[in-house]
Amino acid sequence: MFIEIISPDDGYKNPHHGMVNIEFVHQIKIIRGRHRQYELHINLSNSPSIELLGTKEECEQFYEELKQILKTHKQLSTTDTLVFPPRSPSKPSADENEEAS
Repeated sequence: MFIEIISPDDGYKNPHHGMVNIEFVHQIKIIRGRHRQYELHINLSNSPSIELLGTKEECEQFYEELKQILKTHKQLSTTDTLVFPPRSPSKPSADENEEAS
């Protein structure tokens, strides 16, 4: 099964957009980087690792999402998409409601 990992370049220095065969994922880990940044490393057995930079919370949330996919991949469709940094569940704000009017 393949997953699509997207890390858009909005303030991060490591945009990534690509398909990953989860059968080649052999390790995922969070590493504390420089200047309060964290790195999520997705180590692959058949190619260089994917390194995603973000906050501790973003890395932990994405780690949990990826771990869930790895646990249940047989029950999912043939392709899933993950976006890093993960989007927080958005709450409609007063500003958004005013713009919609």
